[in-house]
Amino acid sequence: MDTTHSTENSNIQLNSEERGCQFNTEKYLSIHAYPTMIPALNFIIENLIRIVNENKTRLGHDRALEFGGGPSLLGSFLLAQKIKSIVFADYISHNLTDVENWVKEKPNAHNWSDLFDRVIQEYQKQTDDMSVKRSDWEKQLREAIKHGGLFECDVNANDGPVLNGEPKHYDVVLSSMFLERACTTHIIYKHTIKRLYELLKEDGLIILISDLDQTYYIENEHRHPILSLNRTVVIEALRDAGFEDIHDESQNQELDKVADGNAVMIITAFKPKSSV
Repeated sequence: MDTTHSTENSNIQLNSEERGCQFNTEKYLSIHAYPTMIPALNFIIENLIRIVNENKTRLGHDRALEFGGGPSLLGSFLLAQKIKSIVFADYISHNLTDVENWVKEKPNAHNWSDLFDRVIQEYQKQTDDMSVKRSDWEKQLREAIKHGGLFECDVNANDGPVLNGEPKHYDVVLSSMFLERACTTHIIYKHTIKRLYELLKEDGLIILISDLDQTYYIENEHRHPILSLNRTVVIEALRDAGFEDIHDESQNQELDKVADGNAVMIITAFKPKSSV
């Protein structure tokens, strides 16, 4: 596939196979896996740790789903310390290959030490627990993903193994900056939120991390459309699906040359317990 088009001529919606051809996992990781290079990562790390700690007595500990994890292990690294099994899903196969390489400790696997150390540092700051070790957390992450497995996912597929999985199966669902890239319309976005709702156990937690008011991002000189989301749209989708106890935090961010979003939001909600 030709990837030399200018950004002005590349504003088309790609399916997952085409996007996979253009997505450069190695290049992405060289930029997006280091907190010193991406200020929003610190905001995400701080809030993910806060959310898990604040809800530690409420969360179940059996199964989590990271839906659209990409090649990033940030979210699962934290969840694995509380949850035994993590299903890690993405729509680009070589992102999953990169995660598999890390889980299997292959020599060519990405080195997550810098990011994981930042997570440990923030965890210690928030909890005063100085006993935690990165090596122990990495071991738990590997075990959790081995137990849950790696799967391809597609919000447009009716027969996918993840979204068509067993109802009321997960204690936690986490999706970070994925749905706005995978869903081409707000109707599909809301429908996907409802499907994730069905996968959660009663009193299960959903965590969504979203770019706000973003309409595109540039990858390998291609300008890819993004489904523009704002706080109202996301909260409405969660409420329509049936979620309650909704809380959100956001941080403004400066516009840059590769994307036009003006803020990052992290939002949580719970699936209510049955009244029966």
